[in-house]
Amino acid sequence: MKYLKLLILITTLLLVNESYIISNYNSTDKYERIVYNKKIVREKYFVAPKYKLATCAVHKSFSTMLTSILCYLDMENVFLKKFDHLAEFTFQYKTCVDKKNNCLRSFGDLIKIHGKGNKVNFLKTWKVIMVVRNPIERFISGFVQLCYKSKRRYQAKFCLGCRGNFKCFVNKLYNIFTYGYYSIINTYTLTKTFFYPQTMQCNYFKNKRKFVVLKYDLKNLDSFYKSLEEILIQQNVPSEKVEYIDEELRTYRTLDSVNRKAKTDEFIQKFYREKGVLKKLIEIYYSDFKEFDFEMPNI
Repeated sequence: MKYLKLLILITTLLLVNESYIISNYNSTDKYERIVYNKKIVREKYFVAPKYKLATCAVHKSFSTMLTSILCYLDMENVFLKKFDHLAEFTFQYKTCVDKKNNCLRSFGDLIKIHGKGNKVNFLKTWKVIMVVRNPIERFISGFVQLCYKSKRRYQAKFCLGCRGNFKCFVNKLYNIFTYGYYSIINTYTLTKTFFYPQTMQCNYFKNKRKFVVLKYDLKNLDSFYKSLEEILIQQNVPSEKVEYIDEELRTYRTLDSVNRKAKTDEFIQKFYREKGVLKKLIEIYYSDFKEFDFEMPNI
């Protein structure tokens, strides 16, 4: 009887704790009606028209590599004269990034320019990929690249004046969402691009049914690569190109990711000790966890 009472008590506590998490970690839901009806973060689409492929770039969610793939497919000969590997591409490669009708600012522009205004046909024939990843992993990747032991132009601005202090940064980011709608929309553009929830990128809730959403999971990259490969095959990308892309993805990493590995490992050791910071990030990114079914970290 004593053990039965203990079991009931433990079960009750677990249910209460789960209820607390669900009811409290929802700061990005608080302003859902007004925030998600607006374009909070600038959209940026890249295309490979020959294969009716496009992506909405979500920074720190495989955006560099996916844009590289589309640039390669769109202008293979020019691309391979510049780069030996897909992983060498950066968004500074203006020949592709600034090519006319290649970088578009809305889904409507995609349909207007590449679908000749025929929305129904465009949605039937094109695949527009949006890649998402675990929001905590995405935060770590972005913060290590832009803020942690980094000396970048405008760093103070897009790191919210905190530079490499992640506790300071998370507190300020949390306050942005706590203060409300005008605080959310008036934050520095790069901060929104790299650190706002993925549900605020790509005008997501307006466009979600038009996207093919892929989950980039570092623990299951094989599944991710196969899903991407299937899309390329569906869009009639020649088999030799699909094989080349697959080999490149599995063999090479972007220079940034290679150079940041030691810094990332060091940062993670400090980061996961700060449970208060982690709680605030779960609240900030609650909509991502909920929408894309990512597992919340244990705290």
